[in-house]
Amino acid sequence: MYAIYIMEKYQRQGLGYRLISTVATRLLQSVISSMLVWVLADNPASGFYQSLGGQQVNQKQIEIGTVQLVEVAYGWTDTRKGMI
Repeated sequence: MYAIYIMEKYQRQGLGYRLISTVATRLLQSVISSMLVWVLADNPASGFYQSLGGQQVNQKQIEIGTVQLVEVAYGWTDTRKGMI
């Protein structure tokens, strides 16, 4: 998974959790039990991925237009254990 974006008015309704869970389930159906999502480091949603058990596993600098940004990767090594 690269990233998800939910409009602010739809946040905190469980949509993000449902999206992440659906992706994890589909990956498991393809015999893939790990998952990774990239998030801009200053994104307030970083806590969301941590609350689901994602661990920071990498970071990189990217450029969008002329702006340098940092992206952080949150990963789950075994989604069969479920996401809290």
